[in-house]
Amino acid sequence: MKFVRFIMKNAALASAPKHIEHFSKFSPSPLSMKQFIDFGSINACEKTSFVFLRQELPVRLSNIMKEINLLPDKLLTTPSVQMVQRWYSQSLMEILHFLDKNPDDHRVLAEFVDALVTIRNRHNDVVPTMAQGVIEYKEVFPQDVVTNQNIQYFLDRFYMSRISIRMLINQHTLVFDGTTNPVHPNTIGSIDPQCNVGDVVQDAFLSAKMLCDQYYLHSPDLVLQEMNHKTNSHPISIVYVPSHLYHMLFELFKNAMRATIETHENRNNLPPIKVMVSLGGEDMSIKVRQSLKCRAATFPVVTWIR
Repeated sequence: MKFVRFIMKNAALASAPKHIEHFSKFSPSPLSMKQFIDFGSINACEKTSFVFLRQELPVRLSNIMKEINLLPDKLLTTPSVQMVQRWYSQSLMEILHFLDKNPDDHRVLAEFVDALVTIRNRHNDVVPTMAQGVIEYKEVFPQDVVTNQNIQYFLDRFYMSRISIRMLINQHTLVFDGTTNPVHPNTIGSIDPQCNVGDVVQDAFLSAKMLCDQYYLHSPDLVLQEMNHKTNSHPISIVYVPSHLYHMLFELFKNAMRATIETHENRNNLPPIKVMVSLGGEDMSIKVRQSLKCRAATFPVVTWIR
């Protein structure tokens, strides 16, 4: 029986290039935070989401797989990149299994949720695995500036694609699993309509500070300032995915702490890391500055999943 399933699985994967060629001809549908919120809180319908995702996910998976195939041949032959390709091909075929399924069948909807959870778990290690493939490639083959730039351009698009795919999967599984988050009961899927930016900044900073203390035995403090140009209300809250914001800030704080310590290694008192959260009429920006000797990092907080 296991041998039969193995043969069927390999046969399905062999047909993946044909499906990639077909679905990569379509463009992903851009979705705003407002659309996610409106659907999750007002018009939530598992059947509608199922019908949308069984078409949208193959488009997104196929588009990025098409780009993977354009990588240098020597990079494609690395074991890590080949593993990533197998993961994406398998996930694509598992989604396509539902194309002809009846959306009115509750068993089909439940199986779809299970399949999405399996796919999400399968792709947990995509980022380090793809990075390992690039390392393997660079260790063996000579590099040139143009190739490196092209690979970096691909990686930016690849990781952005991964975020958007996981966002779609998380929203469906979280909205329709029938449970609520006891810590954040007002969240809609993974989105918090009242995400307290200052709290996320503090959480990310404390996590980075703990690592810094373990490695360097000391760490800088945080100075947080908020500027709300829309109203005089504080603290600042936005519609956002707290885990996404936390991850970005955590990485920035790790870099900022390392730069602060390494540029002030002869001082007992470290200058603080200063964070400015600025909310305007259209968007919000966060500026992280570690010291006068070091450059500041500023990034806008976007509200689109492209």
